[in-house]
Parts: sequence; C-alpha cells; structure tokens
Amino acid sequence: MKLSLGLAFATAMALGGLGTGAQAIPVDLSSGTGGFVRTPGSGGFSDLYTFTLASTTTVNVLLSSVVGGSQDVDFSNVFLTGPSGQVNAAAFTGDPFESWVIFGATLGPGGYTLTAAGTNSAAAGTYVGNIALGGASTASQGGSGGPLDLSSGSTGFVNTPAAGAFTDSYTFTVASKTAVSVLLSSAVGASQDVDITSLLLTGPSGVFSGEAFTADPFENWRLSTPVLAPGSYTLTASGTNSSAMATYVGSIALSPDGPTPPNTVPEPGTSALLLAAGIAAARATGRRRLLS
Repeated sequence: MKLSLGLAFATAMALGGLGTGAQAIPVDLSSGTGGFVRTPGSGGFSDLYTFTLASTTTVNVLLSSVVGGSQDVDFSNVFLTGPSGQVNAAAFTGDPFESWVIFGATLGPGGYTLTAAGTNSAAAGTYVGNIALGGASTASQGGSGGPLDLSSGSTGFVNTPAAGAFTDSYTFTVASKTAVSVLLSSAVGASQDVDITSLLLTGPSGVFSGEAFTADPFENWRLSTPVLAPGSYTLTASGTNSSAMATYVGSIALSPDGPTPPNTVPEPGTSALLLAAGIAAARATGRRRLLS
C-alpha cells in the first residue's frame, strides 16, 4: 500500500475506528510492497486484509507490535488463505517486541486474505504489518517522516523512502514523564529490501540508540528508554532502500514506568534454525488443514 506519510496517518486513524469484526481492508501490492497500521478495539480481534496477485509470486509477511505499559497487542493466529490454500504464520519474537512471520509462501494468481487474530489490551495498543513480494518492481516514494500522535499511548507509521540512503525523522511530544519503546520492522521480498543502519531518539533527556535484534528477511530494530522528562522528541531512522524502494513500518508505545526487559534473542544461527522450524511446523499445519 504505497502510502505517503500523511495518508498513512489518515489510514491508521480510519482503521482504528473500524473496531473488531470482519470488514476486509484492501492492501495495494501492485508495486511489490506495502504496509499497514491498525489499532483494534480492546479485547479480542480478528482483522482481515485482502490483496490480489496477477501471477505466481513469493510472499513474505511480517506483523509486529511493541508493549508499553498497558499498551499491548498479542497475536494468537495469523494466516493467509486463497487459491493456493492456507499458509500459517509462525511466531518469531515475543513480548515486549512481538512479531509473526510468513516466510517464502509461493502463491498462485488470485485474491488472498490475510487474517490477524489476537487480543488487545484495555488501553488499545497498535500493531503494524509489512508485506513484500518476490520479483522486481518500482514503488511510489512515501514521505520522509513527520509528526506522530501519541496522545492515546501508542501509534504506528508506514514509510517508503526513495531508493538509496535515507534519514527519516518523526517528532512527538510527551506531556508528563514516560518511557518510550519503539519497534521498527521490514520484510524482504527479492529486490524489495529496507536495511536500517541507525535508530535514535533525541530530546530533553538526551540521546538513546536502538539496536538490531533480527536480520533479513525479517528485520527488526528495537529501542527502549528509561523514564523521560516531558517535552518534544525526535525519532530518527536511517538506512538504505533497494532500487525497488521497499516499505518499512514502525510502532511506538509509552509507559509511565521503565521498559520491560526485552525477550532473549538467540544468536543469528540459532534464530535462523528456530525460524525454519517454526515455518516447517506452520506449513505442516497448513497441509493438514488442506487435506482434512
């Protein structure tokens, strides 16, 4: 969904008003990549996203969310359905930086539905999604940052930088002392590839650096701060984008307390083995469902 930043914010607000239920949200993947932002109502939710493939294509999907105090989205089931059957996602990382992935699904032409089900905290946290298709294509350039509204305690954003090096800055203001947690995510699909090189938060309390904790094809960067002083802050994401100009997504959550200790992330080799095992299990489940 090739969104400019302003359109991404407008879409996020519109989607946040849909509540739980089965209204399908179309995702435009004609350029080969897309992202979306969603704030379900509190409690259980089951959100549907639809897209159409013109030819047989490899698809990668990444859904992610960050915990900040009572801001918490927990996924319980994520899967794709369509002409090629059902493909189940695998949990990739857990709270406070949760992500679920569908890796290397080869899908035939036709219409598909991505279902994301889970529970949202009473404070109604935000999650983001990123879809990347195999094959070369050219995406429409998005914005280069902008203001973020964190008055509800969480928010998300979508951006498609121009090809090459980029530095995007997002600004927000906190009225009282609060801790900030950020998750930045991107999925690779052949030539669709965003590589983050730096994630910084600057403001009255100083400068805080993020860190990479998973790598391609599902890249995640996280940043957690101690309790910050009130004032205006700037989140800066730097990196490089492929010539196909891929999309990245981000989510931010506030907390009156310090950050939750991050989940233990395995070494890259172990992470790859766990991902492969999870994908194999998910595919086996999908095959059993198709045969039943």
